[in-house]
Amino acid sequence: MKKQLLSLAIIGSLLGTAGIANASTTWTTASAVKKYNQYINADSYVKDELYNVADFHSKYGSESNTLAYQVVERAIWYMENGYMVYGSGSDAYGKYGYEDCSGFARFVFGDFGFNVTGTSANYNTVGTKVAGVSKQKVNGKWKLTGIENLKLGDILTWQETDHIMHVAIYMGTNRNGQPVVIGTRSDGNPTALGTVDGWEYWWGENFKEARRVIPAAGFTGMAGKTIKAPTIPQSYVLPPQKQIPAWNGPGHSNGGGTTPTPDPTPSNPSNEKTTYVVTVKGWVSLKSAASSSSSTVGRLELGQKAELIKKANSYWYQVKVNGKTAYITTSSTYTKTVTQ
Repeated sequence: MKKQLLSLAIIGSLLGTAGIANASTTWTTASAVKKYNQYINADSYVKDELYNVADFHSKYGSESNTLAYQVVERAIWYMENGYMVYGSGSDAYGKYGYEDCSGFARFVFGDFGFNVTGTSANYNTVGTKVAGVSKQKVNGKWKLTGIENLKLGDILTWQETDHIMHVAIYMGTNRNGQPVVIGTRSDGNPTALGTVDGWEYWWGENFKEARRVIPAAGFTGMAGKTIKAPTIPQSYVLPPQKQIPAWNGPGHSNGGGTTPTPDPTPSNPSNEKTTYVVTVKGWVSLKSAASSSSSTVGRLELGQKAELIKKANSYWYQVKVNGKTAYITTSSTYTKTVTQ
């Protein structure tokens, strides 16, 4: 699958379909297993994700004693062995195996003791901005410039409207010299995670900035950080389709072992609460702008949740559904907010 088409997996989901609702309504085990079996041997996964992982280990293996390397290695572990489907909610992965882009970044960094937000719109305040990294259009195609300023474990962000709507973790350059990131995809990969190494279209055009969370000491050593064992969900929407390798020290698995017993109390690394908009009765229309005359782009069903970005005005909430921005009425007759 060409990487310019990958954006469709993240931004092309219809707002009118069941989106980021709770685990009981978004996916079924049968549909998750079907998708896993459909993509596990797909050329796009074998030739892109697995090649990029091999390039990372080959090119950066000498840095394996650093915090930056281990952050990327942990993200790879979850891609290869964690059983995620795309979704969101309070401690969604720990409870059900659900995760979205900002939740995944929070989760990975949380394994090393960092407190990173789980709301993509707030990533403009995470860590510090990496200077000298930007986008450029050449002969009708986009590319990233200043990639020599990036370091392993930096967080790259993308913005289409007035806020950041996608984030992913930088894992260095591949054999072709292309920058590579790892993060969630709403469709198309066995465990909802994948890599991106093509910047000519959506990924280059909508690139916002890079942020750095890892301290300087984390690029030469562990910066005093310790690593906890990977979290295994309490229950699975996508049950393990292969044996999960036993964790064998910092960031690595031993290639065998038994499936770990699920942690009875998986942690939410940041303990951060998220506010959602839900419907009071029946479904409510989602609009393209904060106006009743704007086009309808979908609807929020009873029982679904939309992540609250902000209150646009007295009449409209700005929300995120399937990674896209929409607007929904603030009328208490139809909607209310809940914080989890």
